[in-house]
This record gives sequence, C-alpha cells and structure tokens, in this order.
Amino acid sequence: MKGRILKIKTGYNPNSSSVGVDIVVFFTAGAAVTLLFNTVAAIVCAAKAQDGTPLEEPQHRPAPESAEEQE
Repeated sequence: MKGRILKIKTGYNPNSSSVGVDIVVFFTAGAAVTLLFNTVAAIVCAAKAQDGTPLEEPQHRPAPESAEEQE
C-alpha cells in the first residue's frame, strides 16, 4: 500500500522559502490600501461638495525655459 496524504497544512514553514506566502500578503495589503485611500478620497470629496464650496483647480505655472529666468 502506498502512502497517502493525511493532512495539508498551509502557511508559514520556517524550514523552506516563504516567498509565496509573502507575495499573497503584499498583494492583499496593496489592495486594501488602495481601497482605503479611494474610500477616504470619496468621503472628503463628498463632504466638500455638500458644503457647497467648489473644488479648487490646481494652479499650473509654465516651467522656466532656462536658469537665467529663475533669478
């Protein structure tokens, strides 16, 4: 009779490389941070829109053409 698998254990194994587990954690954390940032940005924009204050347009200044113009 051949051996059979009794139990599969997933997770961290200190005797082998755990890069596979780390990558899953990094992707999950990145997705969570992205979702959190977008949620906070939506709440802030909604709060500003509710106040009736218009959102400010960014001020664009042309870049100086040479170092002499900066002085």
